[in-house]
Amino acid sequence: MKILFDGKVQRQTSAVLANKGQVIALCALLSLLTIGALTQPKQTVTVIIGVFLVFYALFVGLKLTMHIASLRYSEPLAKSADISDPDLPVFTVLVPLYKEANMLKSLVRSIMDIEYPKEKLQVLLLLEEDDADTRAEAIGMELPVWFRTVLIPDILPRGKPKALNMGLAQAVGAFCVIYDAEDRPDPDQLLKAVAAFRAAPEDVGCVQARLFFWNESSTWITRFYWIEYVIHFEWVLPGLAKLGLVPPLGGTSNHFKTEVLRSVAIDPERLPKGAEGVGGWDPWNVTEDAELAGALSLRGYSVKMIDSVTREEATASLRIADRQRRRWLKGYLQTGLTYTRHPFRTAREMGYLRWFFYILLVLGTPTALLLNPLFWGLTIAYFITRSPIIESFFPAPMFYSGLVLLVAGNLLLFYQMVIACLHRGGYGSVRYVLLTPLWWAFTSWSAYQVLWELARPATRHVWNKTPHGHDLGKEAGVESVGAAIARLRPGAFRP
Repeated sequence: MKILFDGKVQRQTSAVLANKGQVIALCALLSLLTIGALTQPKQTVTVIIGVFLVFYALFVGLKLTMHIASLRYSEPLAKSADISDPDLPVFTVLVPLYKEANMLKSLVRSIMDIEYPKEKLQVLLLLEEDDADTRAEAIGMELPVWFRTVLIPDILPRGKPKALNMGLAQAVGAFCVIYDAEDRPDPDQLLKAVAAFRAAPEDVGCVQARLFFWNESSTWITRFYWIEYVIHFEWVLPGLAKLGLVPPLGGTSNHFKTEVLRSVAIDPERLPKGAEGVGGWDPWNVTEDAELAGALSLRGYSVKMIDSVTREEATASLRIADRQRRRWLKGYLQTGLTYTRHPFRTAREMGYLRWFFYILLVLGTPTALLLNPLFWGLTIAYFITRSPIIESFFPAPMFYSGLVLLVAGNLLLFYQMVIACLHRGGYGSVRYVLLTPLWWAFTSWSAYQVLWELARPATRHVWNKTPHGHDLGKEAGVESVGAAIARLRPGAFRP
């Protein structure tokens, strides 16, 4: 592996799914399993099941530990910087847009409501060359002088990270933040980010705000999205930050030191020709936020949370939810494969524990969804038939361990979803938690679709775009998120 002048491992990309070493390791593993299946089939199946049970124990244990750790998280700062402070830095707002002409007016209005000296704001609307409608809408609007449009060339791979890299090349702010078309951040979010960076240690390269949906009650799908976001932004990210591990960033409302993004950038030679920009984000990775968290950690930077909220619009259609879910899971698999290409060197640079739990999270999430239907089917088949063949694969210690994981693990995750509803005042969503098995089956279906997408070069890097605006009319009637959170509970990030 090429080593940079400072001794650090060079940042990899997802342009190639796996390197030669990973292919050799996979072939060796498959060969061993084939030999085992031909010579000792029962013992081989038992070993495989045992390995999966250990994985489940680690994965569920990590989720429980994150939740407990989040209860002690006290990093976020409620204080905002003074808007009259003459030393406030220039802040760049990166707004990647594609097929969002219907969202542009409300987006611009939301950004104009941000409480920050306008002469110290640089808003870059990143418009795709093949998106004539959004570009025409932007041209037809009388945008303030601190707004600029950046044309993103129609070069493969398409997607948000390539646009962000082009925007980063033109960023002049000391800090920068990403907002999507449907985002409605708290007006004082940039002031809180500045205050957080000023108070944080030098190694903090990013502060992440919380994401919240304004259309939670639209459909049963939006309710599950809402529950997942509560869990992710209230317990997963703060818990990982408290443990000193790697919190996979949200796709928006992550505030960066611009110089940090440039310091971890991908070598320009590895970027798509004609759209190089500055490689803060991997243009071949479709979950660029989670991958960037690993890149920051690899260089010794940490991520903290701030007590601020950005409202978003949850997907209400099952078909669109499937496409979005596939993008997230595909990106997690891409990230896990990228950070295991040179595992020993990467773990040494990142820190062995941080690397291990980062890989467990990004590879474990899709892996659990792939395994769940198999174990559900095996469990149902056993209790219906009492098959001695199935029973023979589970020695007594494994059988009872698996039973405990099945009952306790699923009850724990189910209970977490219920308290997520109660924690955020979503009392009407509690009864929908009874549909959790259907939601889990749906997400497992998406995970299996991901395997097919990754297997085909034509779909490996395809960015499944999520359309917005279907519930835009509900936004106006939503209570201010900051006010709602203050009303629901007193402390930041306190369940």
